[in-house]
Amino acid sequence: MKNTFDFHTKQGLYQHIEETLVFYYPAAIDSTYGGYNEGYYMDGTLTEDTTKHIVGQARHLYDFSVGFKLTEKTEYREAAEHGITFFQETLRDKKYGGYFTEMKDGSVTDDKKLTYGHAFIFRAAVAAVEAKIEGAEELLTDIYQVLEERFYEPSAKLYRDEASRDWSSFLEYRGQNCNMHICESAITAYETTGQQRYLDQALNIADQVTNKLAAQSNGLIWENYDEAWLKDEQFNHGETRDEFRAYGFVGGHQFEWSKLLAWLYIHKQDSWLLERAEELYQTGWNHYHDQKQGGIFFVMSPDKELIDKGKSYWVLAETLAASALLHGQTGNDVYGEHYDELFRYVQEHFIDPEHGAWYQWLTADNKVEDEVKSPSPKTDYHPISASFLIATYRGEDL
Repeated sequence: MKNTFDFHTKQGLYQHIEETLVFYYPAAIDSTYGGYNEGYYMDGTLTEDTTKHIVGQARHLYDFSVGFKLTEKTEYREAAEHGITFFQETLRDKKYGGYFTEMKDGSVTDDKKLTYGHAFIFRAAVAAVEAKIEGAEELLTDIYQVLEERFYEPSAKLYRDEASRDWSSFLEYRGQNCNMHICESAITAYETTGQQRYLDQALNIADQVTNKLAAQSNGLIWENYDEAWLKDEQFNHGETRDEFRAYGFVGGHQFEWSKLLAWLYIHKQDSWLLERAEELYQTGWNHYHDQKQGGIFFVMSPDKELIDKGKSYWVLAETLAASALLHGQTGNDVYGEHYDELFRYVQEHFIDPEHGAWYQWLTADNKVEDEVKSPSPKTDYHPISASFLIATYRGEDL
């Protein structure tokens, strides 16, 4: 029986990570084309989808790197090394640099360069360096160089969203989502290497997104912008579940930025970080928390009307992390109460007690939406990373 861990203890959170990894290993390992499989039914058997997306590949690498760091199991080290080899030898564009977005059955099916995907390679490379996985240092050096030399837009102090394969053209669209994940990756890079440039980078992105961009939306985080970084309320209109460029005010991103700001406050005690972390959290809770049936709703319109009442696995994971960090930073018991409420909700509704791992989507009344538990590029990265972060900074103190 899985899902019996104690979410108040470091040992319990680590148990949850290990139980989640068991769902994916060894099914994730693709010995034919390299890299990782990404589609899983409820019981962990593979779907017919053989897509390998840059994000899913990076998230699996992150998961197995964390798995090895926690357990020192040889199979997880080998699984992480397997992923690094795939990035270096197959997914990397040897002609133009950077990494392809998608492959299928050994062939490149999408050769554009997606910032969001590169942000996750950054995150995974840092985790692999921390776990002392062979080849990780080289991967980190390469991905950081690509991000800084190709994607960074100095005039905006943020990162552009997408380039053509040869870097000759960039999408006019700009988005906060990829920048948010570069911020997260930079925090972990600072913690792992001690290099101040990473912390400075994370602080700068946080300021640009949560202060300057958010000022266009009365302090809330909007997803989509035009080339001049002006709020675009028409882009992807109604597409609330677009994986990388969702329409609307995404509730989970109010909480995810709250988490990042509280995390940054651990390393630099600037008062605005904690103040904005609490503002975003409290606004998120007031607008998205389902007081009747538990959980967090997904998206509001520009007019702050709930237009998607689905409940997403990653939103719950990020809200839990924000609750835990803010409880630690402020001592306010409200955050601890929210943490308890949400984790009980997750254990009751989101985590599969038989096979492990989280369902991807629940309906507003907490019914599982799909027979595919983990489509590309899910990998349960968010629950694993949130549990690892909570255990790192809260542990037995919850």
